[in-house]
Amino acid sequence: MKTKIRNIEVLKQALKNLGIAYTEAAEGTTLSIKGWEQETAQARISIETGCSYPIGVTLNDKGEAEFVADWWAIETWTERKQTDILAEFTRQYAYETVMDKVRSSGYDVVTEESDSEERVRVVVRKWT
Repeated sequence: MKTKIRNIEVLKQALKNLGIAYTEAAEGTTLSIKGWEQETAQARISIETGCSYPIGVTLNDKGEAEFVADWWAIETWTERKQTDILAEFTRQYAYETVMDKVRSSGYDVVTEESDSEERVRVVVRKWT
């Protein structure tokens, strides 16, 4: 199953819970994302990477998040691959989405476990 990131508020919560700093553009504006050879892209959110090259978040015509960056520079300076970074964001986004739905539906989390393959098992209960 492929998760599509559509809710920017949930993405921001996921980044916060991962301990990743970000900056959001003011309403109606964008942020410049530094790219290769002084090129820039415009984005709604700029995600810090630990080097001078941030990751930008834009929304496409379908309302889905797209991540723009100089991935070569980020991998060179942080030793983290694009696929690993985006997988981390997507996993946490999916988790936040499920937990938000659990809470908004009136359920309480009874137990939560993660395994070595980063799968999460959550047991919930609803008192009626």
